Amino acid sequence: METMQALLLTTIAALAVAVCGLVLLLLRLRSRLADARQRLRSAPAPRLPSTGQRPPSEILQSIFDNLPGGVTLFDAELAMVACNRQLIELLDFPPSLFEGGRLPSFETLVRFNIGRGEYGPGDPEAQVAGLLERARSGQPHCFERTRPDGTVLEIRGAPLPDGGFISIYTDITRRRSTEQALERRSAYLQAVLDQMPHGVSVFDENLRLRHWNATFIEVLDLPLEAVYEYVPFEDLIRIPAERGEYGPGDIQQHVERRRELAARFEAHRVERRRPNGRTHLIEGQPLSLDGRVAGFITTYTDITDRIEVETELRTRNEIFRTLIDNIPGGVTLFDGRFRLVACNEAYRQLLDFPPELFDNGPTLERFFRYNAQRGEYGECQIEDKVRELMDRARQRQPHVFERTRPNGTVLEIRGLPLPDGGFVTIYTDVTEHKRAIEAVEELAHRDALTGLANRYTLEARLDQAIAEARRNGTKLALMFIDMDNFKSINDSLGHDIGDQYLKEIASRLDDCVRDSDIVARLGGDEFVLALTELSSPALAAPLAANVLETLSEPTSLGGHTIVPSASVGISVFPDDGKDRGDLMKHSDVAMYSAKKAGRNAYRFYDPAMTEAAEERLRFEGTMRQALAHEEYILHFQPKVEAASLRTVGVEALLRWQRPDGWLVPPMRFIPLAEETGLIEPIGTWVLRKACETLQAWRRAGVLEISMAINLSARQLRSSAFVDQVADTLRDTGLPPQLLELEVTESVAMEDAEMSVRRLRALKALGVRLSIDDFGTGYSSLAYLKLLPIDQLKLDRTFVKDIESDPNDAAICAATIGLAHSMGLAVVAEGVETQAQADYLGRLQCDTMQGYLFSRPLPEHQALAFVHGTEGRLRPRS
Repeated sequence: METMQALLLTTIAALAVAVCGLVLLLLRLRSRLADARQRLRSAPAPRLPSTGQRPPSEILQSIFDNLPGGVTLFDAELAMVACNRQLIELLDFPPSLFEGGRLPSFETLVRFNIGRGEYGPGDPEAQVAGLLERARSGQPHCFERTRPDGTVLEIRGAPLPDGGFISIYTDITRRRSTEQALERRSAYLQAVLDQMPHGVSVFDENLRLRHWNATFIEVLDLPLEAVYEYVPFEDLIRIPAERGEYGPGDIQQHVERRRELAARFEAHRVERRRPNGRTHLIEGQPLSLDGRVAGFITTYTDITDRIEVETELRTRNEIFRTLIDNIPGGVTLFDGRFRLVACNEAYRQLLDFPPELFDNGPTLERFFRYNAQRGEYGECQIEDKVRELMDRARQRQPHVFERTRPNGTVLEIRGLPLPDGGFVTIYTDVTEHKRAIEAVEELAHRDALTGLANRYTLEARLDQAIAEARRNGTKLALMFIDMDNFKSINDSLGHDIGDQYLKEIASRLDDCVRDSDIVARLGGDEFVLALTELSSPALAAPLAANVLETLSEPTSLGGHTIVPSASVGISVFPDDGKDRGDLMKHSDVAMYSAKKAGRNAYRFYDPAMTEAAEERLRFEGTMRQALAHEEYILHFQPKVEAASLRTVGVEALLRWQRPDGWLVPPMRFIPLAEETGLIEPIGTWVLRKACETLQAWRRAGVLEISMAINLSARQLRSSAFVDQVADTLRDTGLPPQLLELEVTESVAMEDAEMSVRRLRALKALGVRLSIDDFGTGYSSLAYLKLLPIDQLKLDRTFVKDIESDPNDAAICAATIGLAHSMGLAVVAEGVETQAQADYLGRLQCDTMQGYLFSRPLPEHQALAFVHGTEGRLRPRS
C-alpha cells in the first residue's frame, strides 16, 4: 500500500509541475500575442500564405482544456485570467458563468459555491471574507475538499511572480476510496494477526520487520522498545543471542549465521527449547510477489503443552495396560490392523460374548459379524452391515454413541483413536442413568408438586394451540386462576397443609377440562386453563362458573375444613391477543379485576383494564420521580402524656406534595409503594429526614421529645435495615432512645421468627420499639412476649366507640391491662373527644394521640406546637 501511495504522490507532483509549466507558457504566449495584435493594428496587414494550420494559441488552449485536472489562473486583483474545461466540469459550474467573453472573478465563484452549500453551513459573508483573505495572502496551499456529491478534490495553489495565483484541481475520489479500502484491509489483517494464538512475524526482502503481533514479542521475550517497523532482522536476533539462547561462542557470529540462513528465504521448521523451559515450533515460509521473493513469514507456536500431553499419553497407555482389568465398564484396545490387543472381563460380560470368540487372534470384523448374526443391529444383510461398520472404523474418528441391546441394556460406547493407528473403546452400562434422565425430563415438563404441566410446557403447548386455532379459524380461551387467601392458609396451617391444598385444587381443575385442553400450574397458587377449539367465546363463561363452583366445595385437610375461593381472569384468542404473551398478560389483568371486585368471581378481559393497569404504571413512575424531585415531605402529629397532657413525642407521617401544592392522599400512594418496593428508598429517606428534624429541634431547645417512624414490611425484612438505622443515628447524632420504630401487628406476625431476630437487633442499638394497630391482626402471645417491644399502640377502631360500645371498652381495658402486666406502655390512637380522653385516662392509658390534641402538622407548625406545650396542654373542645 505504501509503494502505491508513493507512486501516486510522485505522479501527482509531476502532473502539477507539467500543468504549471503549460499554464505559464500559455500566459507568456497570450502576452506576446496581445503585443503582436497591438503592433498589427498600427501596421498594414501583410498578406500571408494560408497554411491550413491552427494558431498556436488554439493549440495551447486545446492542450490546456485536455489536461487531466482542472486548472484556473487568477491575477493580482483576483480576476480569472484563464481556466480549462476540466475545472468547469469538476466543480460543476454552469456554462452561463463563462458566457459573454468575460470570465467570473474569484469572489463571484466563491459566492456561487456558498449559495449551493459547497462549504457547508455558516455565515455567507464571513465565509466570503475568509476565502478572499486566504486568496490574497499569496501563500502556497494544498488541501482536500469533499464536495456535497461526495467527490474529493485535491486543490494545490501557488502564487505567480506578478501577483495572483494558479490552482490545480485533481479528482482524488477513487484514490481516497482505494486508500481507505487498503487501510481497512490492513486493519483487518492486523486484527487477525493480533487474535492469532501463535506468534507471527513478517520480514521483507531486505530482512526488515514489517508486521508482527503481541504474541511474537511475548514468545521471544523481546523488549517492547526493540520491536518497531523496519527494524533489521539482525537487531532482533542479537537480543536472544546476547542472552545465550544460541549457546556459547561469539555473539556476532551467531547473528551473522542466522542472518545468512534467513537471507536464503527457504522454508524451515524447527523446534527450539527456550531458557524458560518452554518449547516452540518455529515454521517459516518465503513470500513471493510477481514471481520474486518479497520476504518471509514465520510463526512461533508454543508446543510445550502438546509435548507434555504426548508424554502423558504414553504414560497413560502403560498404566492402561496394567489397570485395564480393574476399570469398571468394558474396555477394548485394537491395533492399526483392527486386531484385538487387550480387553477386560467386563467387555465380555456386557456384550455377552462366548469364550471361543476370543480364540486364535480375534479381530474387530469377527465381533461385528457375530453381533450381526445374532441380531444385535436389528434386521439387516449381515455382510453389508459388517462392511458398513468396518468402513466407519477405518475412519479412526473419536466417537460417542449409545446402543440398546436386544435385552434392553443401554450401552454408551466411546471410541478414541491412538497415535499408532489403533483405537481404544469403552463400553459403559448407562441403563439406569437413562431411566434417571427420562425421569428428570418428565420433571422438567411437569410441576413437581401437582403433576400438572409447568410453565415451560404450558408455553410450548399454548403456542401450538394458538397456531392450530389460527389455522382452523376457532377460538381459544385462557383462564388465569389465582387462589384467594392462600397465603393465610399456608401461614396459619403450615406448608404441608398448603401443599395438600394445592394438590387438591390441581386435581379438581384437571377434572373440569377435556383431554384437548391444557391445565398448568405457574407457581405458588397460580393456575392456568387453556380451553381449545371453542366456536364462541361465550362457551368459556359456563366453564368458568363450573370451575368456581367445583373449587368452592369444602375440603378437609389435616383435620381442618377449608372452603377454597378463586379469582379467574379470562382472555380470548384472537379477540384479546394474537399471541401467548398478550393472552397471558390480559388474562392476568382480568384476574386482578376479579380479585378487586370481591374475589370468588371471574372476569373477561376488557381493554379498560389495561388502561387502568397502565395508569397504575404511570402513577408508579410519577412516584419514583417524586422521590428524585424531593416532593415527599413529613408532617408530625404530637403524642401527649395522659397524666400531664405534656407533649412527649411526635409521629412522623409521610406526605406527597405535588409541585402545584396538592397533597396526594397517603392511601393513594403508600400501598402502591409497598407493593412495588418503592417504599424501601422512601422509608430510608423518611428515617434520615425524621432524625435530622428532631436533632434540629433539639438544637432549638426541644430536648425530651421522641420521634416515631412507621416501618414497612419490606424494611423489616431487609437484612440491611439495622445497619441503615445505625448509620443514620451515627450521622445525625440523635440519641437512640429518642427514636421510636413502629411496626404493625400484621407485619410483625407475617414471619414471627424473623421479626424477633430483626427487632432484637434494632433494640440492641438502643431505639424504642412499638407494635402499631394492636388488636387488628392475628398476634400470637407466644411470639408477642418474645418481641423486644416497649409499647403497644391501641388501634383507633377500638377507641372510636369506647364510650358506647362495651366490646370496644372491654378490648381497650384488656389491652392496657395486658400491656402493663408485660411492662409495656400503651399509646391510644384516634382520640378525638374529651370523653374518650377521660375514659382512657381512667383506664390508666399512658399516652394519647389524635385530633383532640392536634392534626398532623408541617414541620414549622409542629415545632411551634411542641414549643407551646412544654408545660401542660389544654385539649381542644
